[in-house]
Amino acid sequence: MRKLSLNLLVSVGIAFAACFATSAQNLSEQNTASPAIKTQYKDGVTIVTREPLKISGPRDEYHSLHLALSFSYLGEQPQTPEHINFEIQTVVKRHTLNSDLYIIFLIDGEKVFLSSVNRWAVKNPYPGRKMIGERILKKMPMSIYLKLAKAKNATIKLGGTAFELSEDHKKELRQVLSI
Repeated sequence: MRKLSLNLLVSVGIAFAACFATSAQNLSEQNTASPAIKTQYKDGVTIVTREPLKISGPRDEYHSLHLALSFSYLGEQPQTPEHINFEIQTVVKRHTLNSDLYIIFLIDGEKVFLSSVNRWAVKNPYPGRKMIGERILKKMPMSIYLKLAKAKNATIKLGGTAFELSEDHKKELRQVLSI
């Protein structure tokens, strides 16, 4: 009888541990499935940042394209910002960048041009491979950002290469403002 009770207790313990492990794994997968949006309050300013969102893997001369977003506002009370810092992060398959690169946003057929606030190279994003990274920061007015996030068709053109934003990409863009 004692052996049966002990075996039953051990079996229940193992089953509980397996369920807990599965739940923890599912929670971990859920947390990694949706990239983090982080909010930080410092010196009277709240800064909201979103980890880079992967838009595309290899296409034409690009190895990858990601978007990183951020904005800030005074105080701790959530406010709609006037603009979003819209950073385009690329890795180019060759070891040089196109100095004449132009970027066009196609939002439901309308061409939108934004000047770059800053642009810089990232050396050796993949050590041992002859590639170079690039970061292009644009200050996007909120009205254009909302159009982009809510568009039926949205594309980012880097030179001659077009990257279409999927519904999931646009959902992630809208989610940044839901904080």
